[in-house]
Amino acid sequence: MTQITSAVVIDIDTNFDEITVTLGRTILVEERTAIWCPTCAEIDPELTSVADSHGPRIAIVSLHTSDSFENNASRERMEYQNLSDTGQYGTPTFFVDHLKTAEGYDAWQDVQKRILTQESTRSTPVPMEFTIREGEIIAPVPSTGQISIMLLEHGKEVPEGEENLGDDSRDRVLIAMRVIQSGGNITDYGNLSTFPESWSVVIVHEPVEGGEPYGVVEVAFREVPNLETNQLFWILLGSLLIGGFAVFLPKQKSRNRVK
Repeated sequence: MTQITSAVVIDIDTNFDEITVTLGRTILVEERTAIWCPTCAEIDPELTSVADSHGPRIAIVSLHTSDSFENNASRERMEYQNLSDTGQYGTPTFFVDHLKTAEGYDAWQDVQKRILTQESTRSTPVPMEFTIREGEIIAPVPSTGQISIMLLEHGKEVPEGEENLGDDSRDRVLIAMRVIQSGGNITDYGNLSTFPESWSVVIVHEPVEGGEPYGVVEVAFREVPNLETNQLFWILLGSLLIGGFAVFLPKQKSRNRVK
């Protein structure tokens, strides 16, 4: 068993046994997205590189809506967001530490600003340990708030015949979730006992009534990124941000569906 005190990426070519992690100060970024969304098709492939470049600083979760990837977990997560923000939003829309931060074509620049703000203000989380084995997640009952355990699939294949304006697979798709409340009530949305070939587990300690997380940590079992490639990407991304992040601005805008 390995004990880790921050987010970690485990190479998919290694033999994964068991790992114990504690909550950290990772910033939670949740995106409402869809495979039919033209802007999402441009932005989503870049988010994995962005996550790699940030390392343990952020955990990105893709919440699919009104497409073949939508499920009880993504619906429940959006309902949780609606506890403090009942607005109707198109795709893509980004929530950073529960706050709706940006929507649409040039969203990521505002997301980045919110991440930096949160990093400077996030307090140290209440110490809690979580043990992850393939097909099993052991978590404590929190004394306050709730624990949300989100299982994500990397490289999830889009079914044939679906309206798909992007790649044949999508990354960081929320496929199942467990919510553990302080009173001991546990609710599952989807199956957390069967892990996909490549996965992430994102664990969030947060208020029951909605609001900014107290602590977040991610464990990922996937291909380990090339460090030199990521450093080059981050340099290029910084240049794009200075220039208005034009890479995410399509030549012709079209109105996205709303969920």
